[in-house]
Amino acid sequence: MGQKTNYKNHEIVDLTQEIYSNQPVFVGHPDTWRWTNMTHEESAASGRFVSEMSYYSGIIQMCEHGPTHVDSISHLDPSPDAPHIDQMGFESFYSRGIAIDFENVEDNSYINADDVKRRLDHYKLEIKPGDTVCYTYGHYKRHFPKPSYTTAYAGWTRDAAEYVYGECGAINVATDAPSMDMAHSPEYPCHLVCRELGRTNTENLRNIEEIVGKGFLYIGMPLLIRGGSGSPCRVVAVLNA
Repeated sequence: MGQKTNYKNHEIVDLTQEIYSNQPVFVGHPDTWRWTNMTHEESAASGRFVSEMSYYSGIIQMCEHGPTHVDSISHLDPSPDAPHIDQMGFESFYSRGIAIDFENVEDNSYINADDVKRRLDHYKLEIKPGDTVCYTYGHYKRHFPKPSYTTAYAGWTRDAAEYVYGECGAINVATDAPSMDMAHSPEYPCHLVCRELGRTNTENLRNIEEIVGKGFLYIGMPLLIRGGSGSPCRVVAVLNA
């Protein structure tokens, strides 16, 4: 849920899914695991400290594309000079953002360019060059964390991706589904458009319903993974920024 801050009356909406063992992941990606490697009791008994000091720590093992994450250009583009996640500029992860939703969308169906235009018109929103566009049709709320979360989501058509990335100039599209492309698509048109235009996308969000119809500051910073094909990120929308 959104949280009020004490700085200029900002409201921060957390769009990030939790990271935990056996969370839903895209088909073909390794499972996420999180376990404890040191408890307070173990560290206190280790003999390292002469004071009351103790600590607790854990280990995370996950795919670069497992939880809420952003793709690098190299994830999609096989060119040797395609930028890895550590080589991409902040403009891909820190931008003006807008959010729309879609009504009456069936699972495993397609959202086309006209659908996108109608929802932008409905909310009187305009995509500007460099924007991040967040969207939902309710997939997270419908399916998470059931197995259907990773097998039954709608996706955009090629003309929708070409309109938003190409004609309008968006730098990033973010969704609360595992992919912009429909779950059973054999072609992955949206990812191909990202490859062709050098754009990115962010997947596995939540709480987009809280920011629909609004403009905000979008922040979705990746970890600085050397040579990374993508990265988990903490994504927030800052309202009244």
